[in-house]
Amino acid sequence: MKALLFFGRCCAVLSAVAIALPATAAAVHDGEAVDHPHTEHPHLAASPTLTIEQVLNAALRLAPEQSMGDAYQQQATSQQQVSRRMIAGRPRLNASYWDDQNADDTGLREMELGLEVDLWRWGERSNAQSLARSYASGADAWRDYQRLIVVGRLRNALHQLNASTARREHAVNAVADAQTLLAVSEKRLRAGDISRAARMQSEALLLDARQQLLNADAELVDAERLYITLTGLRQRPAQFSETPPARQNISTQHPRLRLLLAKRQQQQDRLNQARHAAAGNTALAIGVRRERGSNIEPEIESLGLSLSIPFGGASYTAAASSNAAIALSDADVELKQAQQQLQQRFHEIEHELDVIAESITYAEQSRDLSKRQWQMAKKAFATGESDIRPTIVALQHYRASQLQWQLLTLRQQALISSLRQTVGETL
Repeated sequence: MKALLFFGRCCAVLSAVAIALPATAAAVHDGEAVDHPHTEHPHLAASPTLTIEQVLNAALRLAPEQSMGDAYQQQATSQQQVSRRMIAGRPRLNASYWDDQNADDTGLREMELGLEVDLWRWGERSNAQSLARSYASGADAWRDYQRLIVVGRLRNALHQLNASTARREHAVNAVADAQTLLAVSEKRLRAGDISRAARMQSEALLLDARQQLLNADAELVDAERLYITLTGLRQRPAQFSETPPARQNISTQHPRLRLLLAKRQQQQDRLNQARHAAAGNTALAIGVRRERGSNIEPEIESLGLSLSIPFGGASYTAAASSNAAIALSDADVELKQAQQQLQQRFHEIEHELDVIAESITYAEQSRDLSKRQWQMAKKAFATGESDIRPTIVALQHYRASQLQWQLLTLRQQALISSLRQTVGETL
């Protein structure tokens, strides 16, 4: 009696599921499962002629950091122009006029016009030239680092596309398998071999597979939108995979480290520049003067030369350049932290690659075993030797193992890309 009550409750639950989702169920006509049309979002087409280099160039054109390269180059050009000048700073024009018209009114008059310039301190001009070179080096390093940044974004987007595409293909295959199982269940139901409740379990499996397909479609759409935003393209490469990097360590040629090294050199040059500025510059002034003592005296014209030399003030120089010294220390710390982070990330990815290689081997074996079990269960159910429940379980295990193996393989490819990104190799 209890068994009959339990069976009745199961039938009621399955009937409710079937009634609640009538739009997604497969219609049965003449013993065949007729699939309702499935409205899909138009996905990106995979172009066999679209190269990764073309995709990267498109992403570079849309990169938000694109204007930074021009700013770095302008900075280097401006500093080069300054370092080529013969004087330090800007020249100054001095003019003065004196008379006693509103005082004794004896006719005294004095007019003076002069030009004053600051001379380079010893080593100051070579320091300015060094700063110009470090700016130019920083501009070159930034271009390479920007390319690496964009490559990293593109790698992530492409691997997300691959994983989402794999999940959708798995969902499509799961729907096809569920449809096949439902068709067999319908035939056996007409033959009286199974109950209507068993047939409803097949239909519930199809409904669940359809829901998983909807979720996979939504995930793929999100991945495609990310790719379109990044590149502006409406096509994707047909294939994307990378080989392990040739470099097996973090070298100073890494674009990020090259940029930080250039910035550190800039801070060193700025520190020297701040010390020169705090110490002051020798000022040279050349001028002409016209003067007379009174109305009865003749005007005298003369040419003058003056030299102003600062001296002393070592404590003032140290205090005035202290901020630049702190900035240099910060640059050293940032460089060392970046090296340690990259090295740690490199070892983490290497370890994960070793682990995932073994996982792929086990997953492949599990996939093959589950596939054989599913084929045997499907055949047994079709010939009436098995019930629906073991067949559904076998199908679910096979589909899960197949997806796990595929996602692990794609994860391995993503880790290889991450390793190349970490050592600074682009596409």
